[in-house]
Amino acid sequence: MNFLIKYIVVFLISLITAWILVPFVKKLAPALKMVDEPDERRIHKIPIPRCGGIAVFIATHLGLLVVFFGPWQHLAGATQVKDWLFIFSGSFALLLIGIFDDMFDMKSWFKLLGQLAVALLMFFGGFTFEAFLHMPLPWIVNLGATLFWFALLINAFNLIDGMDGACAGLGMIASAGLAGMLLSLHQPTDALVLIALAGACLGFLRYNFNPASIFLGDCGSMFIGFLLAAVSLKANVKQSMIVALIVPLLAVGVPVFDVMLAVWRRLARKLVSKLKDDGLATKVFGPDLDHIHHKLMRSGMTQRKAAIALYCAAIFVCLIALGATAMADNRVALFMIAMIVVLHVVVRKIAQVELWTTTQVVLQGVRRPRGLVSMFVAICWDVCCLLFATYFVFGIVLSRAFSPLHLAVSVAIPFATIYFYSIYKTVWTRSRSSQLLVLLLQLFAGEALAYVALLWASDLSGNELIIGLVLHTIIAALGIVGIRASFRIARDLNAWLRSSVSSENDLKTLILGAGENAILYLRQATFEDQQKAPRKVMGLIDDNPALYQKIVYGFPVLGSFEELEQVIADQNINELIFTHYYSEELRASILALQEKYDLRIRDFVFMLRDLDEKGGSNGVLKPYSVSELDPTKTVHIVPEQKKAAGE
Repeated sequence: MNFLIKYIVVFLISLITAWILVPFVKKLAPALKMVDEPDERRIHKIPIPRCGGIAVFIATHLGLLVVFFGPWQHLAGATQVKDWLFIFSGSFALLLIGIFDDMFDMKSWFKLLGQLAVALLMFFGGFTFEAFLHMPLPWIVNLGATLFWFALLINAFNLIDGMDGACAGLGMIASAGLAGMLLSLHQPTDALVLIALAGACLGFLRYNFNPASIFLGDCGSMFIGFLLAAVSLKANVKQSMIVALIVPLLAVGVPVFDVMLAVWRRLARKLVSKLKDDGLATKVFGPDLDHIHHKLMRSGMTQRKAAIALYCAAIFVCLIALGATAMADNRVALFMIAMIVVLHVVVRKIAQVELWTTTQVVLQGVRRPRGLVSMFVAICWDVCCLLFATYFVFGIVLSRAFSPLHLAVSVAIPFATIYFYSIYKTVWTRSRSSQLLVLLLQLFAGEALAYVALLWASDLSGNELIIGLVLHTIIAALGIVGIRASFRIARDLNAWLRSSVSSENDLKTLILGAGENAILYLRQATFEDQQKAPRKVMGLIDDNPALYQKIVYGFPVLGSFEELEQVIADQNINELIFTHYYSEELRASILALQEKYDLRIRDFVFMLRDLDEKGGSNGVLKPYSVSELDPTKTVHIVPEQKKAAGE
């Protein structure tokens, strides 16, 4: 029990201090001009004070006075009085920068310079990456890594402070998680610093959880990130370098992922704007409405539910970090599994806006050369891929010297095989998937021929040649086939993700039919001119029971035509698109819904039409079965006129 007393006392001192100070700080906000006014970017609707960081700062350092000048001042740990004085000086300077920003809304680059100046102070105070990793680093690398670490964590908590309770709650969880890790490593003073911060955050959360009556402001959010960055650099993680790096990152995982996504998203948007030359280039350090908490709220969550979801995610990754420090064996495998799970969730559920913007950069930024230039560039690329594969496999993996003849065989034979497949005449962005498969098989055939030739021309053993063949084929295929498939994948991914980045003005569209015509329409929607259409495809309707609640070309089949009206009401549908020829009775029943739900109804139906003797259509929309077609007669496939096309 005596072991716990110091932690309980420090926690309660900072908690009660913050609880008492916040009401007094709120009264100072109007005089300090630290009131957050609502606007189109803010979630709140009334003016709210944003000076809560002052109370958190005072409460935390009051708790630390007890740690460093009370009865426990001689506890073991990397953070001692000298280090606390640096932490106090740096956090006080950052508090002043935050207060100035909250009062006068300073430029983002000026605020970043202030953060880096504070990080530089901490660097000279011994809070360095070199000390953290316990290994010598070049001075410039040590400085750069230290400044980056401070800037990353400070801005991670600063950017996620856009919703009631988000920053304070995540700061409390991260502090508690890192404190637990430090306790397991027998560093009690470092843990007590974070426990003081956790108590101050919890005391402040009493007034900041939805509906919030006060905000942290930049002075508070930057202070939380700063303190976590400083103490984590003092953590003596006595394990592998990978674990030492990943454990603190996991403890502050949610805010760090959010800031990484923000930088990724804004850089991609800036590149898209530059490529379009539309004059709408966004600022990398500017605000937007696509942070994780914004996405959660757009999915239908309230602020309370979104905050709790963030807390649960933060607790999950903190538990992984704590488990990793306690495990002596298989810890690297545990980290890899955890990171794969987290990245999977990010890509599938969270990073859809970022992925879509990145595909825009790929599709608009890469300009395919034409004619002989195109062929020359493609040939050079393929030869370079084969050369790299040969050098990597035989020169690095197998560590064997090879002659010019050996090199020529490994490059020339696979290249000649794919060249005679007419690879350079195909427009790969408009190819069939089967063509990519055949190209892969053609490359494999060339690699097999090269293997046979090397049996005669090389002194490598049979096992070495088999290993070399497999690795050479994989690396060459990634370069030659992968690059040709990537643009098709990017285009399809771009169109599919379009439904995740829609605006409030987009039409919510339902596709009627889930057959080949529907797939044809969705494929056409992957082209750039169609992606600009103000439309969000919600799903498809089809009477085939085998398709119900399945995914067709990336979109869900929401029900049958009997359930159409219910789907329209549930999904708030604005537009229906026919992609199949249905009976007049069914079409009439669907058209009857137009006025009731204020729907736009359009056709995308490709069918065979009868032609008169002069080659004109007689307007008959009779579909043909295969048995009715006469191969001796010429027919034309023409699209039915779209109703109110609009795109």
